[in-house]
Amino acid sequence: MKPPGWHFPRHHHHLFELLYCVEGEVAHEINRDQVTMHKGDWLLIKSGVRHQSSNTCQADYSFFNVHFDLDDPEIRSLLSLAPYRLIRHKEAERSKLRFYVGELEAVMQRNNAEPPEAAEPLPPSLLRFEDKLLLQSYTLLIIHDVLQLLREHGTASGHRTAPDKDPSLFTADVAHMIEEKLSLGLSEEATVAGVAKEMNLSRSQCSKLFSKVYGLSPRQYLSRQKLKLAKELLVTTHLPMTDIAEKLGFQSASHFSRQFRRWTGQSPSEFKPRHHSTTS
Repeated sequence: MKPPGWHFPRHHHHLFELLYCVEGEVAHEINRDQVTMHKGDWLLIKSGVRHQSSNTCQADYSFFNVHFDLDDPEIRSLLSLAPYRLIRHKEAERSKLRFYVGELEAVMQRNNAEPPEAAEPLPPSLLRFEDKLLLQSYTLLIIHDVLQLLREHGTASGHRTAPDKDPSLFTADVAHMIEEKLSLGLSEEATVAGVAKEMNLSRSQCSKLFSKVYGLSPRQYLSRQKLKLAKELLVTTHLPMTDIAEKLGFQSASHFSRQFRRWTGQSPSEFKPRHHSTTS
């Protein structure tokens, strides 16, 4: 149960996440999209997608969620069709999802019957062996019904269900993830090769997918973003060159100065006073 004003900061993880809104409502920011869940809604978030959550209404928000991964390539492909998939209450009622959640709650309540005043449920590691199996079984049944609903919804709406049959969706999704990782790495020694390795792509695959969506190479994008941030720091701060270089992931102030001159034809010191004078 989360009170009004509750917020979980932006994060990501290597697992898929499945959320069910039990009571109230919650606002999610997933990549750049705003998604509001109401009572009875379900949300599947793809692994690696950055997201944050907030209870912006005036009532408590309660939820069920599970983080999971599966080894089956076909199932992972279906789970990975989009950064997130929202299943509204009306659609979810055609399944047994609510029943399975009730069974999960019954297992947890049975294990927390003693002492009755216990405020927190037992962690899974302390459950009886047979109840651990029940939890895993009901969790898999929940995932089964969610996948079935997503498959039916995709068929009914004319959407394709295999990522290799919808390359534009897959390409855009991967390109956005590359862009996000590059942006987050501006203050570090971010490299295209490092991002490609992190995403299990070759460097050429990474560049090809990114260029198809953004119209420039990842290296060009990284240079533009660093130049933009460098100009901002030079104009709006009085930081020494060594600090600016460090913030931009350069090994030294001289390295930063040489790169800035390649970008603009000026040294940072030549750029800074002129622009300070025009903005004062």
